[in-house]
Amino acid sequence: MAEQTIYIIGHRNPDTDSICSALAYARLKQTTGIQNVKAARAGEINVQTEYVLDRFKIERPIYLADVKVRVHDVMTAELLSVNTGMSVGDVLDFMNAYNLLMAPVTDEDGLYKGAITLQDLARFYTRHADAATSNRLIASLNSMSKAIQGNPLYLFDETEIKPGRIVVGAMETEGFLQVMRYYSGEGCIVIVGDRREIQRQAVENKARCLIVTGGFLPDESILEIAQKNRVSVISSPYDTATTVRLLHLSTPAGEVYSTDFYSVSPYNLLSDVRSRMLESGLRGCPVVDDEGRLTGILTRGDLLKEYRKKVILVDHNEASQAIPGIEEAEVVEVYDHHRIGSFQTLHPILFVVEPVGCTSTLIAELYIKNSIEPDEAYAGLMLSAIISDTVILRSPTTTERDMKVAKYLSEVTGLNIQRLGEDIFNASSDLLKMTHEEIIKTDYKVYEVKDHKIGIGQIEVIEMLTFERLKESLVEALRKILIEERLTFASLLVSDIIYENSLLLFTGDSNIVTRMGYPIISPNIAELKGVLSRKKQLVPRLLSSLR
Repeated sequence: MAEQTIYIIGHRNPDTDSICSALAYARLKQTTGIQNVKAARAGEINVQTEYVLDRFKIERPIYLADVKVRVHDVMTAELLSVNTGMSVGDVLDFMNAYNLLMAPVTDEDGLYKGAITLQDLARFYTRHADAATSNRLIASLNSMSKAIQGNPLYLFDETEIKPGRIVVGAMETEGFLQVMRYYSGEGCIVIVGDRREIQRQAVENKARCLIVTGGFLPDESILEIAQKNRVSVISSPYDTATTVRLLHLSTPAGEVYSTDFYSVSPYNLLSDVRSRMLESGLRGCPVVDDEGRLTGILTRGDLLKEYRKKVILVDHNEASQAIPGIEEAEVVEVYDHHRIGSFQTLHPILFVVEPVGCTSTLIAELYIKNSIEPDEAYAGLMLSAIISDTVILRSPTTTERDMKVAKYLSEVTGLNIQRLGEDIFNASSDLLKMTHEEIIKTDYKVYEVKDHKIGIGQIEVIEMLTFERLKESLVEALRKILIEERLTFASLLVSDIIYENSLLLFTGDSNIVTRMGYPIISPNIAELKGVLSRKKQLVPRLLSSLR
């Protein structure tokens, strides 16, 4: 059985560090022999990160909408199913062999059609207790012969499934002929013991099939007429009553199954399906993909499985910033450089949160510690992330460790830190090519403090002229986000990396800005001189003002 995949993933609205640290850490683990890891992302990739990935020719990490448990995570993938052409007898044997209360039904192409339950089989037998319908039979001659363990003497069109009428030759010849004439055209299936005249009349009147019970065989003269008239002949080892009862087991499953049986998609949330199954009393349900193919069965036993997706969090450690469904997942590691929020795990884990300027600094140090030199592409990713997070090593968050690691990665890649930084910020500073939401969500995080829910985006620019043209419309976009996300305060920190100053656009409770002590220079805009770091300068001051 394959090992469960561990997803290495950054925060929602991922920035360059969030994406690059996930990719670089996954690469490191794979290099050290841990193959069941996969880099992932919890949102769209921003313009700056796109530039970095394209520059170093690295594939985008896979997108995960959430890490909630879905049906395909716990379903029984063994395909225990019957097809529409199987006989009821074979279906019963199959269900008994696997102790099933329900069996999915597929057609010859493997497409899901419905399901057969014990209730369906009970209804089937009840139907044959009705005098008006008890002698109707839809089956192929092959299935009939198999159901009664018969000896087929002649079979014509033996695989064709056709409707017919069971006629028991227990009356005098004249009465038998009247019944034959009454059902003419309905494909009579004549069941009779060692009564030669009835046998002869059956083949002469072109019954579909003559079944001789008790293990008897018809005379050669009767067989000759049967062959001439294309009447199939089967010898049954059982008495007439038993033969009639067993014959109904030759009915194909396609005549018995329920077409409206509850089925689920492999991508349905397990929590939703669990409620439906428990409320309805279902013991199991088929799992059908978007193409209509059966992919498994979800049983009550599957609902009891202790399954959680495994994740390693990078560049964050707060549930409010994590991918949706994190409460259903098992967090196995954390690598971060932000404040520690409210965080709980099922078991003790590796939890690394250190005061450096970038998570990729921590990941690069792991390469160095393990004496593994990253290839140029992944070294380029980590260097780009450090440059982005520390604003080319100018941010107050920058530490000696960041500078030391950046120098090392610069040597591995042969890239000049300053020139690479200019390229990265030039790629992401053309605000006119971005929507208002893209600008705000380029690097956006939500913080929860007491009764407050605060959204703060950040974007670095190399000049403020373009921003001046967009500030009013950006404030309107912030108002929309404030309402949609039910925030107390929504803001965008616009940082000029040349002059090392920032402006804060905001909506919501303006008293928050006042309490922080920043001057409001125009409606919904505050000036933050000397501020470049959201993490080290803005957020601590904001959180202090709310306490």
